[in-house]
Amino acid sequence: MKRGPIVIVIILVVALSAAGFSVWYHYRNQRRVQDFWGSATAQLIDKAPQVEVLKLGEPGLSLGDDVLEEPAGEEKPADPDAPPRAQFQEFNQIPWIVVQTKDAAAARGIANLRRALVLDTTFDWSNRAADGEPRWQYALSMNDGRNWATVLFDFDSRQVGLTGGRKTVILDPQANQDFRQFFAEQFPAEAKNSLPDRQDDTKNRLDEQDETRNRQDEQDETRNRQDEQE
Repeated sequence: MKRGPIVIVIILVVALSAAGFSVWYHYRNQRRVQDFWGSATAQLIDKAPQVEVLKLGEPGLSLGDDVLEEPAGEEKPADPDAPPRAQFQEFNQIPWIVVQTKDAAAARGIANLRRALVLDTTFDWSNRAADGEPRWQYALSMNDGRNWATVLFDFDSRQVGLTGGRKTVILDPQANQDFRQFFAEQFPAEAKNSLPDRQDDTKNRLDEQDETRNRQDEQDETRNRQDEQE
């Protein structure tokens, strides 16, 4: 019997087995997150060519009210070919004002972050309750020119949600730390602006320590004089 056909059959069997294992492995590691995002949204999060990072401010008025607070920041000329830019991101009928937007298609670590968002292991799927209502700080917006999806982040409570939604999921602690660092790198001005405050706090503490030492020296000198008089 010729060996050639047997070798070909073995190669095909191995290839099909590997493909089947790959499909099973990805299903096993994406089942829960696919249920949370939805398949189409998960595809946008992972593969959409356009991506922006958003810094969010305080929540505006309820969408049931007549007036929405305008976001801070400099206006840019409108691009007629671009999708409409949201001035707020709504979650559970509450609009969160967008105060700063930045293109992130080439940002360091963006591909890993987007991939992590569609993996089950990035999230804590235990049934523990979230620490109160989310206070969104940042968002990640993806679109392919026709469809879009925006993921909201509250790193203090580790909650993640989707614009237009009502449900949240909890980030794994390490993922929460990594994502927080990514957004801090995208908006470094916030960290820089807080530096003078930290320096002032340090100076105040040093001044207090000096004052305490001076009082102790005065007390020691007073005791020494009393001992000499005795």
